Amino acid sequence: MVRVILLTLLLVSCSDMYRYPCQNPDNWDHKVCKKPYCSANGTCPEDLTPYEKNIAATNNKQPAISAAAKDCK
Repeated sequence: MVRVILLTLLLVSCSDMYRYPCQNPDNWDHKVCKKPYCSANGTCPEDLTPYEKNIAATNNKQPAISAAAKDCK
């Protein structure tokens, strides 16, 4: 019973936390997350989260199929 209560409390306290404000996609349009402000300390979104930035930029585009991918069977 104690384990269930402890597990419930741990799961309720979970939330998305970011080490730097510019890692949060909601802040990417703010002034502090744009160059030259963020480039001095290396906290620009493209420096911190390149994977998420690429997904956000290509969300509406169809992925290109390369010649190597066509040859795979």
